[in-house]
Amino acid sequence: MQSDKFAYEPFVRVNPRKKRRGKTNRETLSPLDLLRRTKEDLYTDGTWISDCEERLRFALYDMCVKPRKVLCLGLGSPSGSRDARAQLALLSRLCSFADIGLMNVCLYDPVFADADKDLFRALGMKCIDDKKNVQHSLDCPTILYMPHCDLVLYETVLRANWSRERLCSMVLVANNFYDYLDNAISKLEAEYPCLTRLAPIIESCPLPASESFSTAFNSLSVQYAKRTALWDDDTFWELPLARTLNAVVGVNEIPSQDTGAL
Repeated sequence: MQSDKFAYEPFVRVNPRKKRRGKTNRETLSPLDLLRRTKEDLYTDGTWISDCEERLRFALYDMCVKPRKVLCLGLGSPSGSRDARAQLALLSRLCSFADIGLMNVCLYDPVFADADKDLFRALGMKCIDDKKNVQHSLDCPTILYMPHCDLVLYETVLRANWSRERLCSMVLVANNFYDYLDNAISKLEAEYPCLTRLAPIIESCPLPASESFSTAFNSLSVQYAKRTALWDDDTFWELPLARTLNAVVGVNEIPSQDTGAL
């Protein structure tokens, strides 16, 4: 008789262990969800958003103008850039404040991905697909939203609207033009005559610093030209022949678009 201590235990099948996914499977958010989170962060950043609205309110009151649309150039990719999302969030808020429907917002930047275009359509904004279809000359009071664009693009837009009526019907949210005067004036005048002539007389209300998005809004100002400040002298309005301006929309003079963390 066989001893009990040599008896085999019943066979129990052991299933292979499943790989743990917890730490490697990060939550994937859509660009629209990312924008909503960015808005929450931006709108709860103390009084920052209300301070920005106050700067726009003062500019519109001082100009006695009511903008009807927005042209946004050089925004960057909201689906891939935290700073671009923050700038888009501010744009949405300023449109609401100025009572401009999002269907009256046109955007162009050659870096826009398909995800960005889908996001703009979901918001009700108009995305321009081809640079040739960008209308730089304005036909009504307009907010020009151009965060951290290059000098060439600013000059292109100003030259396309180089008249008293048009300059007095635009409000820019853009790099502070006066900051460029720290460079060699003679070179600036030769290459960018519109910006160089306008910078010393344009009204500028710098945006406050944002603790949550420090690089998204640095050096940006709400800027506008008052009719009484524009010169009557013909030499102010007469411009040299335009050079071939290959404006690369979206290339920053001031590196601030964070294309890393989502």
